[in-house]
Amino acid sequence: MRIQYRAKALLVYVFVAIGIVLGVAPPAHAYSTIGFSAYGPELENSVSFTEGSFTWYNRTANVQGHVVDLGWGSTTAIFEAYAGDRKIDSETRTANDTTDLTWNRSFNFTIGDTDLVGGINLIKVTVCKNMTGFRPCGTSKYYPRP
Repeated sequence: MRIQYRAKALLVYVFVAIGIVLGVAPPAHAYSTIGFSAYGPELENSVSFTEGSFTWYNRTANVQGHVVDLGWGSTTAIFEAYAGDRKIDSETRTANDTTDLTWNRSFNFTIGDTDLVGGINLIKVTVCKNMTGFRPCGTSKYYPRP
């Protein structure tokens, strides 16, 4: 009887240990998600920025967030995906507080090339104001694959 109790107790400890190990280790399909933010140029009576998150996949990344425009002109967020120093893909999203694009425009898209061996390893984000006659931009931000 005492041997059966010890055997059951040992089995419980083994299962608990396995559960702890399995619970701590991430699943093989887990992807890294990081936040991003970038700001447009500093202009009087104007606000322009984008923020959101990148979810990094094997060869591409999902980009989800929003771009905000208040004040003069419209605001465009430019996303450029790189593999090393080579630009692979780019996407833009524009908001405009005076049109149907709205001042706070959400987005959700994938950037990169699913056929590129090794995939992308950097996303550059730039925010620009689109004004009559010129297009000033804020400082670009760089987000490497984690």
